[in-house]
Amino acid sequence: MSEKKTIELARPKSLPFSTAILDRVLKQSKIGMPEISESEFIENKETSALKTDFYTNEEIFASEMKLFQERAAVVGFNDQVLSPGDHFVCTIRDQNLLVLRDEENTLHAYYNSCIHRGTRLVSEKREKTLKKIVCPYHSWTYDLDGQLLTANCKVPEKKLVELPILNSAGMLFVGFQNDALKRLEPVLTELNDFKFDSYVPYAVKKTIEEFNWKVGVEIFLESYHISTVHKNSVAPVIAKNASIFDPIEEHSRILMPNRSFEHTSVPTRKDLIISYFLFPSTILIIFRDHFAMLHFQPISAEKCVCTQAVMIPQKAQTQRMIRHWDYNADFFFKTISEDLHLAGEIQLGLKRSGFIFPSSYEPGILHFHKGLKEFLKSQA
Repeated sequence: MSEKKTIELARPKSLPFSTAILDRVLKQSKIGMPEISESEFIENKETSALKTDFYTNEEIFASEMKLFQERAAVVGFNDQVLSPGDHFVCTIRDQNLLVLRDEENTLHAYYNSCIHRGTRLVSEKREKTLKKIVCPYHSWTYDLDGQLLTANCKVPEKKLVELPILNSAGMLFVGFQNDALKRLEPVLTELNDFKFDSYVPYAVKKTIEEFNWKVGVEIFLESYHISTVHKNSVAPVIAKNASIFDPIEEHSRILMPNRSFEHTSVPTRKDLIISYFLFPSTILIIFRDHFAMLHFQPISAEKCVCTQAVMIPQKAQTQRMIRHWDYNADFFFKTISEDLHLAGEIQLGLKRSGFIFPSSYEPGILHFHKGLKEFLKSQA
């Protein structure tokens, strides 16, 4: 496929949004500010005010971990397991997982633990593809579909403990409970309109950050800060701080118009930055010819892992395309570094006792916290 065709493949000619939604975007583009939320949640101080210890308290953090057990997590990318025997290991919070593709080309995610004595089965990715899974303790052996092959083992279970796994837009989601992946459907259904099936990671960064996971998420749920924080990066592209927000059940969508938006009669992906929030801690940002992912995994009340990935339509095959994607990846990581630096400053400011008050310009944050509070209330 030529470079020209590759670029055209990545740029749909239309947007999957109604005229009413695009009219709202146009209005905010001309105003240059986020759409003001009219939610009753804002008017009530008892529900809109957030205590600062919500971001520092270890007991609250422990309660939130139940949420992460019930929601899907991004564990890796389909590009890592394209062929039978391809595999990788990863750690999600305190759980070590083994992800692989079996001889029938089926994806599997297992707890990386032998059913015999619990020993970790695979310590790291091996250069060669897996043929069998062999425990390093007593050599109990499993087929790639998780079935125990070692004979004469008198145990009630003879299969590795498996977790639901889903490949969507080149990302692999794992659910620690059976309905976790189903909860993503409202957003993933809309993502199908963008034809991301072939996308692969071009650049991936994983860092440990010194802030509460919610601080990281919140930065990407509003556009109110763009002209201040990103004045030398993305601000020249976007129509000031303009955006509209729409909830999608517990998830949400934010649309931010580029400066070109109000000057075109039929806007396309090049005129809009599209952001999806997958509750509780994944953000997808769709640009004109690629998209990016951010995923926050909690470590403690004031520490988290941030994974950033730039996803492109297919592997770069020429030096020209490598230069093109290098530029886009560098620009994205530079912009995100501005956000993550700010997140650290926010965490330091939150060490004071008292409250903070998200405004009506930040409906995404308010919707996020409404969902969090509803979950924690259901667990009480």
